[in-house]
Amino acid sequence: MTTILVIEDSDGQRAEICAALRASELVDQVIEANDGIGGLKLLLSVKPDLVLCDLEMPGLDGEKILRMSQQAGAKGEAVPFIVLTAVSDPIRRARLLEEGASDTITKPFHTVDLIARVGLHLKLLRAQRELTRKNQELQRLSRTDPLTGLPNRRELDRVLEAEFNRSKRYGIPFSIAMGDVDSFKVVNDERRHPVGDLVLQRVADAMRDIVRETDCGGHFGGEEFLAVLGSNGDEGARVFAERWRRRVEDIKLELDTGETVSVTISIGVASWNPDIESAEQMIQSADAALYRAKAAGRNRVCI
Repeated sequence: MTTILVIEDSDGQRAEICAALRASELVDQVIEANDGIGGLKLLLSVKPDLVLCDLEMPGLDGEKILRMSQQAGAKGEAVPFIVLTAVSDPIRRARLLEEGASDTITKPFHTVDLIARVGLHLKLLRAQRELTRKNQELQRLSRTDPLTGLPNRRELDRVLEAEFNRSKRYGIPFSIAMGDVDSFKVVNDERRHPVGDLVLQRVADAMRDIVRETDCGGHFGGEEFLAVLGSNGDEGARVFAERWRRRVEDIKLELDTGETVSVTISIGVASWNPDIESAEQMIQSADAALYRAKAAGRNRVCI
């Protein structure tokens, strides 16, 4: 829903502006204020999509409201701000634009011109919002594994590096748990890749169900998964890994052929200590523990 705020101390001009806006197909709601204080309150509480504001008003004038609007916009989305003014001084009008005004409209104005400019700025606002949405989606996709929906290797590396640096600086413990789906090649070779993909998705779901919001569990690559467990030493990481292992062990995939596919996972855990020199060394330690779990018969956790 598109909402426009009109701040104008002249009752006649405010009524004319609001009537023109309501008659147009541009907006769903028009709210109005007859002074700067009331306008500022509505601006901060309602958060309109666009503001039309008279410049010369007693007390809090349009220029002061513009500055406050820009300060509020620094904490979120800036609201397009159109100043209505009879001032012809080009220096002051230029200053308004420099301070963040989207446009200035000279009084007296024709409502056709006013509506056209409002429509233009609303169109620009929608385009800006769509661009922001697409950029946010691209950022999300760049951090997400498309198969499992979990964070991908790039995001895991970023989180692991940040957690390692935090531990190195403050001595706060953390651990990682690296899981590898047992006999995954056999599943792919005998049941083909669609079933293999389904196995990975179910293992990912098992991780997603138990990982804390403060941790990061993701798809490391292939049939490997990694959980970065902040503020967790050996014992906390062991508890997490055992819960994850049991969740995976309970997975039973019912195929269209009537067959049931069972899944297990081997997990290697490594915990930070001051002698570890890099995040990569943490990965190597977890991988070595994972290798021991595989060698010991799979479907188990090694620290």
